[in-house]
Amino acid sequence: MFDGTIQSGTAILKDKYGLTEKSVSKLLGIDVINLDEDYRSNPDSRTTHAEYILPFLVGSLDATSDDEKLLGVIDGLIHYFDLSIETLALYAEITPDEMKNFISDSNSLVVEKKYHMGMRIMLIHFVLKESYRLEMDN
Repeated sequence: MFDGTIQSGTAILKDKYGLTEKSVSKLLGIDVINLDEDYRSNPDSRTTHAEYILPFLVGSLDATSDDEKLLGVIDGLIHYFDLSIETLALYAEITPDEMKNFISDSNSLVVEKKYHMGMRIMLIHFVLKESYRLEMDN
């Protein structure tokens, strides 16, 4: 069970997802093999980042539907970059009405269109991921 510590999160990633300590260290950006029990007494940006992303990696991913995840990314693109629904629809190769309908009711699109749209929107999100950080710093 995840108790919020890096050690318990590391154990779940190894046991549930079959990750090695080397992979976990790369994902978290810290050396989990040599992490002492007192890291919480002297947190740094790396351990803080690891504690931030661990809940997502060990279970939060399963807490929402894929449609909700995609809607969250769409909302982020609209909010952070002032992209319009029309622009996102063009990138996703669907009509603006289909995009609006999806935002209102994610069941309005057939699975094939959702998949195509999701792949394209997630690629945009991936490409812009560093820009999110820069935008948040301003």
